[in-house]
Amino acid sequence: WTYVGAFWKASQKGERVIRIANPAINQDWTAQVVPCGWSSKIILQKYTGALRGDLDSPSNKYYNIDAPEVSNGSQKISGSGDIMFCIGLKSTIATNDAPRYARVVIQYDNNTKHQYLYLRQGEEPDYLMRPGDKDGSGKAVVDNRSYAKKWAVYNLTAPALKNGTAKGGTSALDNNQHPQVAIGGAVFVDYPTQAGAFWHSRVAASDAKYIRRAYHPTNPSSIAVENWNTNPVTSAFWDVLSVNQEVSPGGFRRPSDGSISSFNFEGDVVGSEMRQSLWLNPFSSLFFNSDNSVIGYYADGFFDRRKILDAVGAGFCLKSAVLFSSSEVAYICSLSFNKFNNAHIVFPHAGNRALESGLLAHPGAKAYFRSSSVSVLNGEWNLSFLNVNPGMHRHSYLSGFNIRPVVE
Repeated sequence: WTYVGAFWKASQKGERVIRIANPAINQDWTAQVVPCGWSSKIILQKYTGALRGDLDSPSNKYYNIDAPEVSNGSQKISGSGDIMFCIGLKSTIATNDAPRYARVVIQYDNNTKHQYLYLRQGEEPDYLMRPGDKDGSGKAVVDNRSYAKKWAVYNLTAPALKNGTAKGGTSALDNNQHPQVAIGGAVFVDYPTQAGAFWHSRVAASDAKYIRRAYHPTNPSSIAVENWNTNPVTSAFWDVLSVNQEVSPGGFRRPSDGSISSFNFEGDVVGSEMRQSLWLNPFSSLFFNSDNSVIGYYADGFFDRRKILDAVGAGFCLKSAVLFSSSEVAYICSLSFNKFNNAHIVFPHAGNRALESGLLAHPGAKAYFRSSSVSVLNGEWNLSFLNVNPGMHRHSYLSGFNIRPVVE
């Protein structure tokens, strides 16, 4: 896998470490900041030393603070062999400022081939595709993309999973393993690459013990979860259910794929927040489109400072995860970008918990995200990343999927 981007919170400017095995062994490479409105604030530095913080020891907290600043850097660097360098920033921005975006181009194989790294500074929610953005052929999109939304940069989890008091385990109904949260009681993870929790959707009122329950992202990883909910779901729509089942914190909610008060059988682009927000060329129904998406590692100050390991679980992916045994687990990501302004957002490939048993499936290989729209009686539309192909799919409410909310 290659790296595809890097991220800094608004208050950060320290190094992000890029390590890519050069596809052309012992061949020359070059990395250069692509000029933009703030490119003078971005500096590159060739990396030569042992990686600071590349340990999984609980005593090593280096990765939990901002990394050292890059000094004596430049806008362009070059080397030979494996591609290793740091990216740093010269300035911060205010916490509530809109994010700013840029790119670094990497040329390799004696500078005959290239790829981009997408950079983002700022955690404030933002548009990917903006209202009014045209499609890839320059044509207007349905609704003029008026349903595009600002997306959170992080997945949701439960407070008890985030602080480590809930450890996961084989009992679905044990709050010390898979805790329930209050209405609107979920919290954001700390880094864009982190998985967060898995969640059911549209649980029947008679199964209140399963409503708003957050399932650990990795524990258990190889066996089923006891008392996993396989009971019939409610036939109500999200406009009613959200009052008691929405876990997103204040000011946020899960995104819609059309109506939230009736069936959306066809999966139309009209009225869809998800399709208008995330794709350069939006599509209807069940489909995949990677016109503005890539997959790879993302240097967010957490993932790039950790040893990359194999995920564990059914259909797992090699060399795709860091800190796998923890609720802090982070993964390789799909990165969706806007070619008009370099805006981007990443979705970690956390896999899912299988609807029949709660077994962890496809960690590191796939990603699934909840919507608030129903496709058929027992299924909803979900944002899916199946290896390199982002798309929209119909899935059961009882699978355990991630939630990435949008601004209300």
